[in-house]
Amino acid sequence: MINKYMKLLSALIFATVLSAQETGYSLSVAGVGMSMDYSEYLEDGELFNTEESDLNGIAGLELKLAYIEVLENNYYSKIGFNFELLAGETQYTGGIIGSGLGYGSYLSATTDVIFDIEAEYIYNYILNDEFEISYGIGLGYREWYRELSPYQIEVYSWLSLRPKIGLTYNLNAFSIGGNLEYQYALNPEMVLLANFENPNTTVDLGSGNIFEFSIPLKYVYNETTNLFLEYTYQYQTIAESNKVPYIHQGNQVLVWEPRSEAYNQYIKFGAEFKF
Repeated sequence: MINKYMKLLSALIFATVLSAQETGYSLSVAGVGMSMDYSEYLEDGELFNTEESDLNGIAGLELKLAYIEVLENNYYSKIGFNFELLAGETQYTGGIIGSGLGYGSYLSATTDVIFDIEAEYIYNYILNDEFEISYGIGLGYREWYRELSPYQIEVYSWLSLRPKIGLTYNLNAFSIGGNLEYQYALNPEMVLLANFENPNTTVDLGSGNIFEFSIPLKYVYNETTNLFLEYTYQYQTIAESNKVPYIHQGNQVLVWEPRSEAYNQYIKFGAEFKF
């Protein structure tokens, strides 16, 4: 009889811990603000240009559709499909190659559009009624449309493998987490779109890597709705590309993508709906 009650009590505790993770689907919708701090460097390491924006300079929408399945022994898994689209302007500060003038001699505004889509699989383990850890892998595609002028439009793109790990602390209706993610680019490239002198021109980027840290804060509003606020910090590196022929003002030159670094920040606010 005692064993019977102990088993029942264990089942009730387990059900309580997993009550927020019932098998089923969820859809989250969030508004996103992004700040960019991007820098390019010449072959000798000299700073060539920067692009900067505040959190309201680039904005957009994030959508996440997930299927959660509760497994045995304190585990549950999630298959998710994530979509993000952002657009805005950055302040360009740089120079013009061959002008003899250095960094800061040329100022303009750049139009930016960032598109990111991902499929991911996450495995969660509940340590106790307060802490859980997660780990998984994602496969994503990222594209950055960068219009420096009507005659210089660059499109960066790559597939990426995205291993990730996280820790979540649950306290009643609130939870806060810390997540780490590494995005390793597969065959990254940059395309200079066609202008009156050139067709589309493609260079192969040396590499494209993103290291990402996020802090999600979630509030359980009711049985089917969660509200959340998330801060994300992202460090991106792109290695120098190969050099290819290009026509500039009637002359053939070599064009390439220089080494660059970017420090991006995101604020996301939205709601998750379970069904």
